[in-house]
Amino acid sequence: MKKIVIDARLSGLKHAGIGRYVQSLVERLEVQSSKLKVKSLDIKQVTTDVRHYSIAEQIKIPLILKKENPDLVHFPHFNVPLLYNGPFVVTIHDLLWHEQVGMTATTLPAWIYWLKYLAYRLVLKHAVLKSKAIIVPSSWVKKKIVDRFPAVEKKIHVIYEGVAQSFISDGRSAVGNEVLVKYNLQPRQYLIYTGSLYPHKNVELILNVVQHLIDLKFVVCCSRSIFWDKFQQEVRNRGLEEKIVFAGFVPDDELAVLYKNALAFVFPSKSEGFGLPGLEAMAAGCPVISSTAGALPEIYGDSAAYFDPKSDRELREEIERVRKDKEFREELIKKGMVRAKKFTWEKCARETMEVYESCLSLRQNK
Repeated sequence: MKKIVIDARLSGLKHAGIGRYVQSLVERLEVQSSKLKVKSLDIKQVTTDVRHYSIAEQIKIPLILKKENPDLVHFPHFNVPLLYNGPFVVTIHDLLWHEQVGMTATTLPAWIYWLKYLAYRLVLKHAVLKSKAIIVPSSWVKKKIVDRFPAVEKKIHVIYEGVAQSFISDGRSAVGNEVLVKYNLQPRQYLIYTGSLYPHKNVELILNVVQHLIDLKFVVCCSRSIFWDKFQQEVRNRGLEEKIVFAGFVPDDELAVLYKNALAFVFPSKSEGFGLPGLEAMAAGCPVISSTAGALPEIYGDSAAYFDPKSDRELREEIERVRKDKEFREELIKKGMVRAKKFTWEKCARETMEVYESCLSLRQNK
């Protein structure tokens, strides 16, 4: 039996999209493993509290892994310790830090930011070049990596993420009045966004539009505190306090209700490696208005309305179209629900396990 260790320190919704990826993948891998008639893989999580992106991570994680004596390690993020030279698989969700460079992309002092940036470049290069295999969530991310590291193309595997069952709509009419009361909302009288508030998420573009739409509120669901204060200050500076609902972290059962009752989910990102929140909104029966950036067209296909992430005008036009054209809105909802069902964590786990098996087989054949 081969032992696989997964670095699960980032598991859980408090770590946003990556946290959901790690949590959902581990859960489904355990199910996949239990279904095997002959159990060939022993999958174990490492959940130590060693902080990611830290010096302690570079020193302690290799020591912890050495004690585990794994045949293969899966790092579900690029932060592979430089001192770890055992066989490993890495998931790289995007190359955002290669593209968003400079003081506008951080809240840190300049000297700390540039030190961390240099460390990032070094760690990412180690992860890409030394890995047995690289998992990416979209062909768009694969191309970004190949553009910078052409020699690794053959070991990159595109494995799409999945949609949690809790978001899958059963086709019933909007429900959950108590949730709407909690957030002081009315059905189809608000737009919703879920995700972080990093500058590349471009959420201020929605503010540009919402301030001209008198009868629409804007709900912001965000589990991370980084840039939260800055965004709230921007809302106050514009005098939009009455129109913006700062929902913070919202559990999945409530989030599904907010999606289903929203006029639309708006995703204005300037760069995105996958775009899971939009798929979850689709699954819940919410029309999606998405930017054309990154992997979003690849993932959403013809199931979303698109706009240029630099254009206030285009975003406003799509919002008005979804609001006024009922047939168009219903078409987006139907297409979105069908589209979302194509992305499952079961499939993600199965394809990930195939990567593990391939890497272990390659080791044996050497």
